[in-house]
Amino acid sequence: MNRFYPFILLIIGGLVLGVAFQGVGVAGDASPAAEEHSFTWTDLVHMIKSGGVTMYPLGLLSIGALAYSIERLVRLRKQRLSPSGLSDRCRDLWAKNDFAGVVKVAQESRSALGKAIQVLVEFRGNPVEQVLVTASNAATAELLPHIRSCKPLIIIATTGPLLGLFGTILGMIGAFRKYEAIGNAGGDPSTFAGNISEALVTAATGLIIAAYSLFLYHVFKNRALRIGDEMHAEINSLAMEWLMKRHGVSAPSEKA
Repeated sequence: MNRFYPFILLIIGGLVLGVAFQGVGVAGDASPAAEEHSFTWTDLVHMIKSGGVTMYPLGLLSIGALAYSIERLVRLRKQRLSPSGLSDRCRDLWAKNDFAGVVKVAQESRSALGKAIQVLVEFRGNPVEQVLVTASNAATAELLPHIRSCKPLIIIATTGPLLGLFGTILGMIGAFRKYEAIGNAGGDPSTFAGNISEALVTAATGLIIAAYSLFLYHVFKNRALRIGDEMHAEINSLAMEWLMKRHGVSAPSEKA
């Protein structure tokens, strides 16, 4: 189930995005006919066009958020950082004193856990605490890039509302310019509809992009941290199982 969890989140995010756009589109027309009118893709395209030039950078942000989400779904997997079954295979080889085989299997996994296992094997003659810290640092060095790779989503989440606010300001400036041109002569209120639509659509789009990106940022970051916690727990277990037995139980008692 955990394997399909991110895909479920993306589907939910898409549904929320569609519902939000539908709400904005329906709210733009309060007539009885509009209440019976179903929101179509043509209405969506028209609404996006009404957002003006600000929708172009907002569109790029939305594409960036989707691209980084797909990239994280592909690369941020437990199988890439801590493959299942790797520890068991290494335990079997360690029990046979086939240390070269353990290193080979760990290298072939090309994972963070594999690099930590290499450290445990290659420095097995050193003090347990020193080897454990070195192995944990090796695993952390492989994990940190995955955590940093989530930061573009937080950048998009911060930039989206600012661009939406910028579009809102442009829409209001356009409305006031039209009002200034009309002056006291009055006029049809629908004259300002385009500018007001620009202001509302850009603001709503920026907030939707921000909510989507911020949500996925925390999802992927927490997933990376959870995988890291499980991986470090496995490293500690291997270190205690292999190195403590190798050095003997008497080593800690001598210090006492």
